[in-house]
Amino acid sequence: MKKFTGLLVAAVGLATALLVDGALAATQCNTPPPGSPPISGTVRGGLVVNAGDFCILAGANVTGGVRVNAGGVLIACGSTIDGGIVADGALNLLIGAGMDEEPAGVVCPGNVINGRVQISNTGPGILAPAPSIALERNAIHGAVHLTSNAGPIVVSTNTIAGGLFCAGNAFDVDNEGTPSVITGAVRCNFGS
Repeated sequence: MKKFTGLLVAAVGLATALLVDGALAATQCNTPPPGSPPISGTVRGGLVVNAGDFCILAGANVTGGVRVNAGGVLIACGSTIDGGIVADGALNLLIGAGMDEEPAGVVCPGNVINGRVQISNTGPGILAPAPSIALERNAIHGAVHLTSNAGPIVVSTNTIAGGLFCAGNAFDVDNEGTPSVITGAVRCNFGS
């Protein structure tokens, strides 16, 4: 019995080491200067956007979620994110934002986000005239929490399964005349 217990402890230790070294390691996302291709394809183990990083996802399939740290910028278009999005102190978050029609010509299809979206302490935004936070045309399978953000916020044309919660933001949420379909509680004020 002692040999079996020792073998079991060794196996658990090896499995833990493999998980810590492999599955939990996030890929740093920083799309270089304009004209460089965005991140696409499959990314396992999650993505992290650090201070000074400008991350563009287009057609990516991310497992492990996305974390945006203070000073990072995330633009996500037509991607699937398994594990949700957590951002604290980001400069800008444009998730499925953009116009499909001319003359704007900025096409950014919505995303599928499997997990919660938790955004806090985002600054006033550096990508004018875009809002500091835009969640548009996404299918979000989890709650959306927007807390203590300093800039304009747009939440429109999404399907959100899990509720929408706001607290301490400098601006009311704008739905641009196209509200989201939300399953669950809605605790946000909407303005124009």
